[in-house]
Amino acid sequence: MEKPWMLWSFIERWLLALVSWSWALCRISLLPLIVTFHLYGGIVLLLLIFVSIAGILYKFQDVLLYFPEQPSSSRLYVPMPTGIPHENIFIRTKDGVRLNLILVRYTGDNSPYCPTIIYFHGNAGNIGHRLPNALLMLVNLKVNLVLVDYRGYGKSEGEASEEGLYLDSEAVLDYVMTRPDLDKTKVFLFGRSLGGAVAIHLASENSHRISAIMVENTFLSIPHMASTLFSFFPMRYLPLWCYKNKFLSYRKISQCRMPSLFISGLSDQLIPPVMMKQLYELSPSRTKRLAIFPDGTHNDTWQCQGYFTALEQFIKEVIKSHSPEDMTKTSSNVTII
Repeated sequence: MEKPWMLWSFIERWLLALVSWSWALCRISLLPLIVTFHLYGGIVLLLLIFVSIAGILYKFQDVLLYFPEQPSSSRLYVPMPTGIPHENIFIRTKDGVRLNLILVRYTGDNSPYCPTIIYFHGNAGNIGHRLPNALLMLVNLKVNLVLVDYRGYGKSEGEASEEGLYLDSEAVLDYVMTRPDLDKTKVFLFGRSLGGAVAIHLASENSHRISAIMVENTFLSIPHMASTLFSFFPMRYLPLWCYKNKFLSYRKISQCRMPSLFISGLSDQLIPPVMMKQLYELSPSRTKRLAIFPDGTHNDTWQCQGYFTALEQFIKEVIKSHSPEDMTKTSSNVTII
C-alpha cells in the first residue's frame, strides 16, 4: 500500500511544481509578449497574452481568499491559553504537511464524557486569535476544543489550498480519534466563514464519525461569493474550472445527514445571510436548527446575547436524543435571538 501512495505523492508534487513554474513563466513573459505584440502583432502572440493573463488571475485567486498574514504578526506569534489546561500539538497530514493544533481541555464534572468540538476558523489570522471565543465555549458549553491552523497559517507548514485544507481537516479528525482520553462518540464540528466550508466537507466524507456540525456565517460556494462580490461582471457564467478554489458547500451539504446547527448573523456585511438560510434549507438532516441573530456581524456573532445558549441547547439535544425523531419534537427549528 505504501508504493502507490508514494508514487501518487511524487506525481502530485511534480504537478504542483509544474503549475507553480508555469505561473512564474506567465508573470515573467507577459510584459515581453505585450511589447512584441505591440511591435509586430500576430494572433499567436495575442493568444499567448491571454493565456498569461488567465494564468496570473488563476493563481491570484489564492491571494483573494487566504489571508494567513493578517494581522502582520500572524505567522510569527500564536497566542496560547494561560491558566487553563491545554496542549500545543503538532501532527502531520497524509501529504506530509506539519500542522499546529491547540487542545483545550474541560476539567469539570464528567469531563471524560464531555463532547469535543473541532474548531475550523476563517480565512485570516491564526488559532490564537480565536482563543477568546474558544474559552467562552469551554466555560459555557463544557466541552473540549481542538483548534487547528490550516497549512500556511500560524505555525503550520505549507501553503493554503482547497484540497490542502481538506487534507488538514481529515488529519485533525484522525488525530482526535486516536486520543483515548476523548469521547469518540461525541465529536462535533464547528466552522465559521471559510471554516464552515471545511467543516461541511469533512462531515460529508465522515458521517459515521461525526455527531453533529455547527456552521456560522459561511457561504454556498466560492463561485456564489464571486457573483456577489463582483456583481458588475457576469461571474455566474464562468465555468467551474475557472475557479481554483470552489468549496461547493451547497452540494456537499446534501451528504450531511447528521444533526446540524446553522448560525446566522443578519448584520453580516461580507457573506449574505441568505446563504446561511439556503444551506439550512438544502440540508437533508432530520435534526437541523437555524439560529438567527439580527445584530450578529461576520466575525462577532458569538458576542450576541443568547449565542452560547443556542449552542448549548443544540449540543444537549444531540447528546440526549437517541433518534432523529426524538429531536424533531423537542423544539422549534428556527430560533430568532
